[in-house]
Amino acid sequence: MSTTSAAMSWLSRFVILLALVSSAALVAVLVMYFQEIHIPTLVMAFGLYGLPVAFILGGLIVVNNIRQRNRD
Repeated sequence: MSTTSAAMSWLSRFVILLALVSSAALVAVLVMYFQEIHIPTLVMAFGLYGLPVAFILGGLIVVNNIRQRNRD
């Protein structure tokens, strides 16, 4: 495995973790909202910004993998 592949593998794991954490935060925000509980700012931020960032990073990973395959 090349160093580029190892770095992208690490980045892929990070993006998956970010998507999972932000999905859980989004569920927590919805549950807290319907129970009329104050939503902590950090939970709201992960729920609001985490998924779009994860999707953008995931798209960049896919584009980079396509470029690497075309080089070989």
